[in-house]
Amino acid sequence: MKTPSVLCAMALRDLGPRTVSQLAKATGLSRPTVEAALSFLTELGLAGHEELTPGGRDAGRPAKVFRFIAGHGCVAGIDVGLHTMRVMVADLAGDVRNYLEVPLPTDLRGPDRLRTLVALLDQSLEACALERGDLLAIGVAVSGIVGVDGRLTVSHILPAWTDLDIAGQISAEFGCPARLENDIRSAVLAESHLGAARLADTVVYVLAGHRVAVSLIVGGKVHKGRHSAAGEVGALAFSQIIGSDGGIEWTTGQTAEDVFAQAATGDPKSVAEIDSFIQRIAPGIATLALVIDPDVVVLGGGISRAGARIMPALRQAVNGQIKIPIQPKLVASELGAESVVVGAVVSALGMAGEDIYGPAGASLPAINFTAAMDAKGTGAVVEAGTAQAAQAAKAAQPTDAAALRVGIVGVGARGSLGLKVEASGLGRIVAAADPSAAGRQRALDLFGPDITLAGDHRELIASQPKLDAVVVTSPDDTHADVAVDFLQAGIPVYLEKPVATLAHDADRVLQAAADTGTKLYVGHNMRHMAVVRLMRDIIARGEIGDVKAVWCRHFVGNGGDYYFKDWHADRKHSTGLLLQKGAHDIDIIHWLAGGYTKNVVAMGDLAVYGDVTDRRDNSQQLMTDWFSMENWPPLSQRGLNPVIDVEDISIVAMTLDNGVLASYEQCHFTPDYWRNYTVIGTEGRLENFGDGNGGVVRVWNRRTGYSADADQSYPIIEDGQGHGDADLLTVTEFLRFVIHGEATQTSPVAARNAVMTAIAATESLRHGAQPHTVAPVPEDLLRYFHNNQNPPSTTQPN
Repeated sequence: MKTPSVLCAMALRDLGPRTVSQLAKATGLSRPTVEAALSFLTELGLAGHEELTPGGRDAGRPAKVFRFIAGHGCVAGIDVGLHTMRVMVADLAGDVRNYLEVPLPTDLRGPDRLRTLVALLDQSLEACALERGDLLAIGVAVSGIVGVDGRLTVSHILPAWTDLDIAGQISAEFGCPARLENDIRSAVLAESHLGAARLADTVVYVLAGHRVAVSLIVGGKVHKGRHSAAGEVGALAFSQIIGSDGGIEWTTGQTAEDVFAQAATGDPKSVAEIDSFIQRIAPGIATLALVIDPDVVVLGGGISRAGARIMPALRQAVNGQIKIPIQPKLVASELGAESVVVGAVVSALGMAGEDIYGPAGASLPAINFTAAMDAKGTGAVVEAGTAQAAQAAKAAQPTDAAALRVGIVGVGARGSLGLKVEASGLGRIVAAADPSAAGRQRALDLFGPDITLAGDHRELIASQPKLDAVVVTSPDDTHADVAVDFLQAGIPVYLEKPVATLAHDADRVLQAAADTGTKLYVGHNMRHMAVVRLMRDIIARGEIGDVKAVWCRHFVGNGGDYYFKDWHADRKHSTGLLLQKGAHDIDIIHWLAGGYTKNVVAMGDLAVYGDVTDRRDNSQQLMTDWFSMENWPPLSQRGLNPVIDVEDISIVAMTLDNGVLASYEQCHFTPDYWRNYTVIGTEGRLENFGDGNGGVVRVWNRRTGYSADADQSYPIIEDGQGHGDADLLTVTEFLRFVIHGEATQTSPVAARNAVMTAIAATESLRHGAQPHTVAPVPEDLLRYFHNNQNPPSTTQPN
């Protein structure tokens, strides 16, 4: 049973800063109990507080706001591979502070490999301004059988480490607990914690690439067996594909990655080898699935990177082996090569939690995996020992000189996106354009006195022709002109959604990107929200079968403040709130359903805010200047926009091009503010209750009457990835797209189709619910953007 101090620590860590009253509500504890727990946590160094002074004439005593001190200590995870060593350092909230990936020679001796581990961990700590004394625990993952005593008993990769107390040596070196674990068990632990097997109770993890290995989770825990050799069942289940040296023998390439890369080019021999491999591995997976009867089978290793190509055929082959009506859920790894080191970090966090909180320690935080990738460094091959390892690790660190020079256009309510550019560590704001003096002053306040200022975007292009990228957060009706000008100037564009407010402008933006070859990214940040990712993961795992219907109800409790006191309320500037606000949700409906709207019918009305007569021009203010939770009920609002001709309630029905039926409902005068999605498939349905921390996604798979508990319940854990923090993920994704050309979760085609659907729906509701057809994207643009904005000869999907 968790103590009050543990409950309060978890609430502060996962929910963010809270007052005593808010913590009491979040934990269900009494106020005196919370106060005592916070006193203990403060003495321990895990919590701190600041006084929040209330404004106004009647201000009383300052409220204390408590926060979790994630930097109270740190943990490290280390993956000791044959060719590579990975070192990851994270704080107690799971945020990765530093990540190194350093190549190693295969003949690096055992003692030198241990010295390299020590040197790399020291270097990683130094890179994030930490010392050895900050380490609370270290998890080390190795290939081989790790016995119940924590020693390596069998290892083909590290024979010199067998029967030695390697964990004890590392613990003595760094003065904190250390644990040695099998690498495949670390991988399945990571997949269970935040990957493809999240919250599954029973899991079979199959690694296949250079070799084949298996790890199991039974009853929610990694299953080791009496001799800590439970996973070695893979040597039997897959004996027909294992060569004499214990590895997989590929004939059309040296590695699984080689074979799949060649198959992607249409090489018939590689395609044939993959087909043969599928048929040979399927009996082993089917055997494990029948013996263990898991919730999910996760395929990791080299072949998991070709999930889209291999998984459908592999599922068919596995199901063909099973003669009873059971079809195991077979999914590809979500963490790839990093799964082992992430699992080592998870193990270290568990040790640290026990040390801090006792045996009934706090639940583990999720690892901020995006931060891990952004913090990643790569080094030169380590020849041997300490000096070379330290030198390689130091060379791996990113430098400020490599940061992209980024401009921003429009420094209003969304101008804070520029701060996300700098928070990503990949770019810095060097110039800003805004037509108002107040906007330009905000730019100076946000980004410092050294930035270049301009009155409009054309002046910015002229003064900063060598910008690496630009973030466009100007009013919606300016998006198209601004984006096209930057694209034609050869400057990659992050365009805040919606892509445009008029149909022809949406296609004009995409056409400009295709004509110039300049990268375009549209900031649909909801694709990175934890609730959306969780729902999409549930669908991808096949838990509700094939999607047939998606419903979304959007309760816009802050609508009167957000959309009826400035230009949003004027259709001349916004077209309507089905576009300005609804484009977010329409994009998510499309994403969850796997299709785009073909036909639409809508109804709507200006039911409430049109009756408010208190109006004024707020053009010199920002939404933050007038927003207040006390602005209630809706008809008591003051200072609405002089022009209000957009609907405050609307209902949309959609038919998608894949046959899915969808609906979207939006109301701007409800007291609560959240989104509720329902997705119905051929084998069940899911629904979210709440869309942030504390919320839950429930899944029903069995016939029943009313059942609030559902068959499965998955908590929504934002891990810093709510709507606001999803901004950081989208901006980071954009910058990585610019730098590396990496595929993105967002899509200009999807952004365009969301706009086209919203425009068609708006036309429908303003013309007596007349049915409208949504124009498809032109074929040439579709091909360009589906190829990740690459030349036709490449095949990387968007």
